[in-house]
Formats: sequence, structure tokens, C-alpha cells
Amino acid sequence: MTPLFFPKYGYIAKSAVSLVSVMLIFGITAGQARELTPHKAIYQMRMMSADSETQLSDVSGQNEFSLTRECDGYVISENYLLEFTYGSGENAVIVSQFQSWEHIDSGLYSFSVHEGSNFEPEKKFNGYAYRPPQVAEPEAFFSMQPNSSMPLPQAVYFPLAHTLELLDKADKGEKLFSAELFFGTEPDKAIKRTNSVIGKAQKSKEIDEMGSLSEPFYYPVQIAYFNPKSSEPVPEYEHTFHLQPNGVISYYEIDYGDFSVDAQLVEIEALPAPLCS
Repeated sequence: MTPLFFPKYGYIAKSAVSLVSVMLIFGITAGQARELTPHKAIYQMRMMSADSETQLSDVSGQNEFSLTRECDGYVISENYLLEFTYGSGENAVIVSQFQSWEHIDSGLYSFSVHEGSNFEPEKKFNGYAYRPPQVAEPEAFFSMQPNSSMPLPQAVYFPLAHTLELLDKADKGEKLFSAELFFGTEPDKAIKRTNSVIGKAQKSKEIDEMGSLSEPFYYPVQIAYFNPKSSEPVPEYEHTFHLQPNGVISYYEIDYGDFSVDAQLVEIEALPAPLCS
């Protein structure tokens, strides 16, 4: 894997979307009995390991995630701050705000991104995408390219629909799931080829900390993300997480090959559901 390289800071995280995309894949589509619980969660992030060539001595930060139910769809909001510390004593800081909306039939998806750091210019953009049943041919539009569309794979998944499929397969005891997944980010990073491995249900350990949002068990899931235009057999990064049947994530890890971070749940609360006619 080849991480982004900034001359002043050395090796650093690949992109904002890869750091938070594990949280963007949890949701639901219409016409299904499953309902995920609207909630807000705060995760404390830290470095697990790093190769010596990365020059990293520490990674720390916080991720504030929320899943909100609306009558016609779901809103995911995410705010995070990450600080990378190097052996030289220098620091790199990333601050990001992300919000997405997905229709209950998973045929419409929109997103907005606002990201800043102390080593790159500020990024601010948005976009939207369609897929069946809303349209016959999936396509996406981006604010930086307002007059042109990007065709999407016919069988592309948006994040919430992808999670529904993961949970359905987990319930059936299926272990493998491959799919092309569309994220809310720049056009050249928006589609990933994913291979998921779903483990057997495990007894939950964080019941007391999660209160009414706890479930008796979770599914351990590992997803490898690949550049669909690359023939490299090694993924760009991997996510491992504990997925409860209600959609709450009690723990997750991100492995970039040359360094890895984990996210511990430190605070969680249920959010109200709307009254829809």
C-alpha cells in the first residue's frame, strides 16, 4: 500500500473518508422488517501499531457519530478530530465534518464534506447519487464537476443498503459478501470494491456501558477496501468492527498496513424517532 505522503509530516492517514467510512456503512432500507436504532455515539481513537518508516509516534482523536431517522430517509452526521504525532515532535491535525442522507428505498443518496488540517488547504464540497429503483442507470454528481455526471456500477450499493445486506447475511449465517460501494467523497475516491467477512455472533461485553442500546450479541465483521481500477491483491485499508443487530457499533479498528488505529466507545445515547403518518 502507498499512503499519502506530505513532505513536512511524513506518512499520514490515507484520506478522511477512509478514517470514517466504517461509520458510514450502518443503516436500513425500506420494505424490510429490520429497524436500526437512531443514536449518537462518541468514540475515542488511538494508535494500535505503526511501522518504523511511518515516523509516527502516536495517533489520537475523537469521532462523534449520529444516526437520525427521518420519515423519508436516514441522516448520518459525523464530526471528528485526529492528531498525528511524529518522532520529530511535529504534529498534524485533521478536523472533518461529514453529513449524508439516504432515502428509505436506498435509491437516493446525498452528502456534504467540510475538512480542514494544518498541512493542506481546506476542502468543502457536496454531491448526490441515484440508483435503482429511482433510476435505471446509476450515476453520481459532484459540486466540483456540476455539469457532468459519473456513471456508477449497475449493482452499486449506497452505505445504508450495504449494511442491510451485511446484517441479512449475518442472520442467515453467510460468511462472505463482495460489493462495489459508493461513498461521499471526491470522484476519484468515491467507489471502492469491498470484500466482507462476517463472523459468528459473539456475546456482547459492553452491555453496562451501552444501557438500553445494548444487544446480547454482536457480529464481528471485517471489510477490505480496494481501488476498483487497481489489480493489486492487497487492500488499501481494512475495517474490523463489532456490529450489533440494531446497527450500533460497540468497537472498531482501521488497519492501513503501515499503521493501525482503534476506536473505543466512550459515550452513547438513543435519539428519538419521528412521528410519521
